Amino acid sequence: MLKPRNETLIAMFPPVDATYVVSQWIDAKGSAPLGADGIYYTSTIDLQGYSMSDMTFGTVSTQYQDPGIYSSNAASSRVETIDIISDIPISITDLNYIKDTLGVTVPGMLESRQDFTSILFGNYKLFVPNASLGAFPGFLQLISSGSFGSKEPSASATLYCYRILKCIGVPGETLQAPALRAGLFGTFYNESEQEYFMRLRRSYELQQLGV
Repeated sequence: MLKPRNETLIAMFPPVDATYVVSQWIDAKGSAPLGADGIYYTSTIDLQGYSMSDMTFGTVSTQYQDPGIYSSNAASSRVETIDIISDIPISITDLNYIKDTLGVTVPGMLESRQDFTSILFGNYKLFVPNASLGAFPGFLQLISSGSFGSKEPSASATLYCYRILKCIGVPGETLQAPALRAGLFGTFYNESEQEYFMRLRRSYELQQLGV
């Protein structure tokens, strides 16, 4: 049995500099189109080394950093974002569902398709234009924000990180967002053998169900 180890697990997302082309957003910074009204970026956090030592990660607290400006000249005037860290992968079909139900539900809540325990961290935000700031055309003002997630212990060898931005656009319109860092601060530790394998079994079952 290894000594418990404190760590901060970090998910990094690049800035967004997107232009609406024909029927979808095209981002110069690496995010991919998600339907006609969204883009998404995905990355992973590799925990294989800890997993090989049969260690579980328990989240104690989270951090969320996105210093910078959100802006758009889209006539639709509404931009929604969601950021997720999950211990099982989320399919493109379910990412589209998450995008389409923004403002109504989020992963792990009622009417969503994800199990609450698999969503370790999440953050939702809604922006609208602030036309009173004439010196900053396209500036988006945050009017609603909320965090969610279970912070459940995880024995997964990989954490899956997602960032989605939703905005209805027409050709020529633009959408910008700053780089983002989300983090989980916690401890790697060894559980009892029974608890550890029950956790692995639960994670496997959820992956098979796609939730």
